[in-house]
Amino acid sequence: MDMQRPATECSDFIATHLPVFFERFGIHYTIDGPQLEYFVYKKENGEDISCSLTGYFDEQDGTINMMTFYPGICYQKDCHYLSAVCFFLVMQHFANFHHIESDCQILFNTRQGIFDRFWALLQDFDFHIMVHGEGDQVEIQSLFQPLGIDTSMINERALTDQV
Repeated sequence: MDMQRPATECSDFIATHLPVFFERFGIHYTIDGPQLEYFVYKKENGEDISCSLTGYFDEQDGTINMMTFYPGICYQKDCHYLSAVCFFLVMQHFANFHHIESDCQILFNTRQGIFDRFWALLQDFDFHIMVHGEGDQVEIQSLFQPLGIDTSMINERALTDQV
């Protein structure tokens, strides 16, 4: 797929790595009640590689609750940084799907080490720790501004198509 730099502002990092992501991977989603679940797959053979990517939009609070984000990309050869691209794409699709047009909070639970090595480093988000939980668990949040990026390449997959 030929990806051009979006007309709206995303980081140079995302703009550079989007074509690399789409050379190797694709994303499907399913609607599971009030949640959207995403599946990352290898384009070469269609094999799903993600464990779980699930989000829920709380319209009353105006928040995106990312319940899980395990895209499995880090286990693939030569894919450094592509998990960040995946998250960016999932968030843009999620916003398009739910018609989110203005600032919205993304809420997520993770471990301190993962926050330090991944979430805190994402240039297109401003994740910070809200609450320190038990052990090394932390609740994080980021302000999210949808960019109106075309995400039509992320197609719906029926729940019955899951392996």
